[in-house]
Amino acid sequence: MPLNIKTLKKTRDELRIEIEGEGHTFCNLLQSTLMEDKNAEVAGYDVPHPLTLKGIIYLKVKKETDPYKTLEKALNKITERTDEFLLKFKEATGSP
Repeated sequence: MPLNIKTLKKTRDELRIEIEGEGHTFCNLLQSTLMEDKNAEVAGYDVPHPLTLKGIIYLKVKKETDPYKTLEKALNKITERTDEFLLKFKEATGSP
């Protein structure tokens, strides 16, 4: 299933997006990474129906913070960790 992202709500300090093509696995990872940011007040997700691969992410940030920038920062952190894991995995297994 292709990944589609739709903004459901955007205010100065809140963001709600729908991610079609992702469920609990990615949404849980994103939620926990968002909560590592000191500017995030609340981060949560919902998968409204178990038979559809569609997650909804909710983020509320401190007033002086842009929720899009906080989301982007979390996604970059996930990318960095994934790249590091892949590198360590290749080193451990001798994969090219």
